[in-house]
Amino acid sequence: MVNGEDFKVFAEYYDKFYLERKDYKKEAKIVKKIIEELESKKTLTLLDVGCGTGEHLKYLSSDFRCKGLDINNRMIEIAKSKVPEAKFKIANMIDFRFKDRFDVIICLFGSIGYVQNFPNLKKTIKNYYRHLNDSGLVIVEPWVFKKDFKKGHMSLDTYVDDELKFVRMARSRISTSTWLIFMHYLVGKNQRIEYFTEVHKMLAVNNSDYVKALKLSRFKDIGYLTENLWDSCRGLFVARK
Repeated sequence: MVNGEDFKVFAEYYDKFYLERKDYKKEAKIVKKIIEELESKKTLTLLDVGCGTGEHLKYLSSDFRCKGLDINNRMIEIAKSKVPEAKFKIANMIDFRFKDRFDVIICLFGSIGYVQNFPNLKKTIKNYYRHLNDSGLVIVEPWVFKKDFKKGHMSLDTYVDDELKFVRMARSRISTSTWLIFMHYLVGKNQRIEYFTEVHKMLAVNNSDYVKALKLSRFKDIGYLTENLWDSCRGLFVARK
């Protein structure tokens, strides 16, 4: 499984890639609207699982008492600097423990994919259930569905400024229920060029598997939202305790 020391390159340059590609403020606004439409009582507390560098929490913390959880040490350091009013914990989403219970738990941008396989997905969803208040909501943006895997596809992303030249290429393959992403990085700065590699092991399941995991965890009012979301959103599973 992933641990807090993995993916140091990914964490260090994460915001360089995504701050110019994702409208976190818009996404947080849509999440807030969904919560308001579905809540059965006033939502006060929110846990962001797989919070990354804290960009969603930066915009949600003005409306909720927030906590963020991620297994990546460096991402939590960055998130703390962005959202000092929130509390953060370094832990695995499969088996984290809080004394607190929350009105809403969110897991966005495919972070759920890092559970790697269906048994771990079930454990994770049960853990979300355990940490929700009665009638609390869970909102999960899935990783890419297995049926949408494109054999032979290679991705290329770049970032350039006066001090940094960054290239990321990736290819994927599926092994049983695990989606393997082979990341290759070129990092140019301080008159040096360095090469790094990482293997990200992700979940390879379909829509019905998420629904099954939610049902096995005793969630009710399970839905899958696909309309009026943000660009590139893979849909949102929503359910109530």
